Amino acid sequence: MLKEKCPYFGKCGGCVWQNLTEQEYIAKKESFITHAFQDVGLNVSLEPIILIPTGTRRRANFAFVKNHFGFNETKSHKIIDIEICPLLTNNINSALPIIKKTLTQLKTSGDVFLLDTPLGLDIHIKTKTGIPNLEQLEILTALNQTPNIVRVIYNDTPIFEKAALPGTADNFLQPSVEGEQALIKLVLEHPHTHHHAVDLFCGKGTFTVPLLEKGLIVTGYDSSESVLILNNHGVQRDLFRFPLTPDELKGIDLAILDPPRAGALAQVTQLAQTNIQTIIMISCNPKTCARDIKLLTDNGWSIQKITPVDQFTYSNHIELVAILKK
Repeated sequence: MLKEKCPYFGKCGGCVWQNLTEQEYIAKKESFITHAFQDVGLNVSLEPIILIPTGTRRRANFAFVKNHFGFNETKSHKIIDIEICPLLTNNINSALPIIKKTLTQLKTSGDVFLLDTPLGLDIHIKTKTGIPNLEQLEILTALNQTPNIVRVIYNDTPIFEKAALPGTADNFLQPSVEGEQALIKLVLEHPHTHHHAVDLFCGKGTFTVPLLEKGLIVTGYDSSESVLILNNHGVQRDLFRFPLTPDELKGIDLAILDPPRAGALAQVTQLAQTNIQTIIMISCNPKTCARDIKLLTDNGWSIQKITPVDQFTYSNHIELVAILKK
């Protein structure tokens, strides 16, 4: 937890619970989860919440217009100018002044996605103005002189790239390395008795790769092109429109799901017709997670444990890892 209150708290729309004590904060998060499950008729007990430290968030989305650069005000399009965010990594915070100076010179408005990668910062700027004009191109190219910025993309037009990076800064990635490692550790606690797994909504293979390294036969499925990074272990497929059927899931004894906030109702409806031994659901939305898990418990699975992982510090969001057994 932060030692000092963020100067933007109460204005910036990102943090809503920064004024609470740690005990009050944890109680809020746990209550949010348990009430979501109670709403579908499930009473659950939770494992101790895993708190991800501040200063570790590796990706962020800022808005900019004219001379303003920052986060949106609560329930507003007004931009709150910021100089630093205590939740973000040092690499991002140290680059904010030059990024702000550059973007406010572009004479346009839009959003900028920042990702702190092992090689440096990846920056993806999105506006409604199409390709950059000559003046904008010169302004953006100047970022090439900033040592910790490795790539800049403007409306899908590469400005420069000092090193090859997979995907782009606006692609989905877990908010922090620490949070990602916590999720992987929870998933890997269980597959030692399994042999053949599917990783549904797998993205870039956050769980696919560690499971493969454990010796399991794994196939990842995702609608994003980033799934193709997994080579022979990834299949591009829209699981909302074309979920895997029970016939396609024959022989699978472990299913991992990490859907977006909308949940995975179509896919879970198909899973509920199988005899898969273990289902692990990772979710950033307790409400849709509870809805989907209720369908599974109604069809023969029991909840073994639910572990909250607080990847979204001070917000009213929380990540869950739920283990279910047939």
